[in-house]
Amino acid sequence: MNTTSAIYFASVLHYLTQLGFCKQTCLQQIGFSQFASSVHGDRVSLMHYQAILELGKQYCDDPLFGFHLGQDIRTADYGVLGYLIESSHDLAAAIDSLLHYDTLVADIGTAKFSHNTEVATICWTPNQQCSEQVVLRNMTAWVAVVRHLLDPHLAPSCLHLEHSFTQQQLQQLSEWFGCDVKGGMTVNKIDFPHDYLQFKFSSDNPLMHHALVQLSQEQLVDIQAVQLVSQRVLSILMSKQDLQGVDQQRIANALNLTPRTLQRRLKNENCTFAQLRDQERKRRYELLVEGHSLGAIAAILGFNEQSSFNRAFKRWYGCAPKKFKLNDADN
Repeated sequence: MNTTSAIYFASVLHYLTQLGFCKQTCLQQIGFSQFASSVHGDRVSLMHYQAILELGKQYCDDPLFGFHLGQDIRTADYGVLGYLIESSHDLAAAIDSLLHYDTLVADIGTAKFSHNTEVATICWTPNQQCSEQVVLRNMTAWVAVVRHLLDPHLAPSCLHLEHSFTQQQLQQLSEWFGCDVKGGMTVNKIDFPHDYLQFKFSSDNPLMHHALVQLSQEQLVDIQAVQLVSQRVLSILMSKQDLQGVDQQRIANALNLTPRTLQRRLKNENCTFAQLRDQERKRRYELLVEGHSLGAIAAILGFNEQSSFNRAFKRWYGCAPKKFKLNDADN
């Protein structure tokens, strides 16, 4: 669906007006004057959301505009999800809420949580190519909210960003995040000590939390009712660590649909599960190609045989993988 909540979009306008820019002029500049008369509950397209961030970058002459905007986040900017997080018992519960209901704020990517005994990780994969300003705001705001609720001095272990930045910009990011920040990586992710998960929120309110969970679920159902099934399938595919064993049956189960119903609804949207999985495989290949062997990539992408991967690759690029690599090296 690739939309944000009106509240999340409006918080960017609020930030720009605080800096002295005219709200109506900003909306006119991005061709979205109708937002001023939008009704409660309306969603904002990713196109307009990216446009307002790019306008902020231009107006402020600030290549890290999304980063500075993210620092200014308030839990209210997340709408119901913000209050749900605020009423959580601890950070682990807050992350669980984030993973379940992030769509309420911005249905533009997929968050995935993993951990071992020492390190916990949140990865965020955009549904489509997002500007660095979108990614910067997203990752910065997560940390800013946690600091607001727990401890202003909390720092991640490291931050990886897919976009590239200058050394000066990375240093500026590192000073605020309090950890090593690397650009040009294969994923957007935040690592932090596993112990943080047990940190308690002073704003813990079990009764309020329960009520907000119910409200969040109702809002999520409303959004999903108008969301394309193909977009929901892509979101699930993106959330998987790898694509081994990921087939139509598993995705249908995740959507509480029968495989036949999923097939029919995708057909109504002029696509198939195989096409969507193929799209996700190609996207992942371009992220994995630099650091993995072709055999390892084939396995991660869910191909049981190298020959199947080779056929898919030829469909994507018009030649065999090894020939493509040689041509790429020559260029």
